[in-house]
Amino acid sequence: MVCKRWLLVFGTLLVISGLAAQEEHIIRVIFRYGSIPVHGYEKVEYEEVGGLYGGHVSFGIDSLEIGFTNRKRLHLFNDKDDFESLFYWEYLKNYENQLLSKKVVVFMVPLTGEQYVKLRAILMQYIENTPYDYAFFGMRCASATYDVMSQIGLFEPLPRFRNIVSNFYPRRFRAKMFRLAQENHYTIIKHTGRLTRIWEED
Repeated sequence: MVCKRWLLVFGTLLVISGLAAQEEHIIRVIFRYGSIPVHGYEKVEYEEVGGLYGGHVSFGIDSLEIGFTNRKRLHLFNDKDDFESLFYWEYLKNYENQLLSKKVVVFMVPLTGEQYVKLRAILMQYIENTPYDYAFFGMRCASATYDVMSQIGLFEPLPRFRNIVSNFYPRRFRAKMFRLAQENHYTIIKHTGRLTRIWEED
């Protein structure tokens, strides 16, 4: 019941903000870089899963941040019968506040009205019914984001296994986003992270 209420709120927000579906829309593809604490700051800094190969990528669409993650456990391999995964959403402003002292790159991606409407429909469907498990050797945030973007024509659709391998962690997918941005002249916004952490390089 709670999920349905949140989904209704989510749908209402997107409908209100997407009334002009024929116009060009700008979405954000947001990368938080992987990192480890600087020596001497291990006790005051957080530990990140994956360290310098960690990080996260998600969408910023209208007033929401939407991404793919695990629930409580992390499966080693995909479990078709017991998904520990979800497509989540939160308010974009709240997420941006969490990133203020972290290393981030944001790609501003223009969409046609048709692409925008299709993207909203895919994300609503995935939030209601997550299509795959989250696993270390399986679908994670980078491959899931690639999957969604390929469905609206921004990348070549790939078989599941090839997608997982070629977008195994955010840096691999981020390299593709830099190439796409260069080819299409997207605006790129960068923020450097705090000095008490060692941040992943491109």
